[in-house]
Amino acid sequence: MSDAYRSPEGAGAGAHPAPASAPAPASGRNGLAVAALITGIASLLLLWLWFVGIPLALVAIGLGVAALRRARGGAGGRGMAIGGVVLGAVTVVIAGILIAVGVSILNSDAGKDLRSCMNNAQTEPERQDCANRFNQDAGN
Repeated sequence: MSDAYRSPEGAGAGAHPAPASAPAPASGRNGLAVAALITGIASLLLLWLWFVGIPLALVAIGLGVAALRRARGGAGGRGMAIGGVVLGAVTVVIAGILIAVGVSILNSDAGKDLRSCMNNAQTEPERQDCANRFNQDAGN
């Protein structure tokens, strides 16, 4: 029997060495990346509750940055970390736009008229009348 067919235990001087295995890809899970992605999605979905959506967005950005640092060390999850950062940033940008629009509406003449009307209204029907007049003015 030739040396090529012998088992490694009985290999003599002519035995072939075992092929070197390629380094395994980073298959470790990066929990921070998963958390960043989940909080990023939740922040975007809960933006209408600004007191929940905005803090979640900031947490998603923080977790995403930490996960990206960990992914550089070979932990994996780079795509999920980037997704969490992007979703958090998108939520912050949308929240900023909505706040700017809301402030500009409230500081407009119609917004000042609405506040004045609401402050002077004594009953619920009077407040509803103020809201109806504001909606009519906004529609024109």
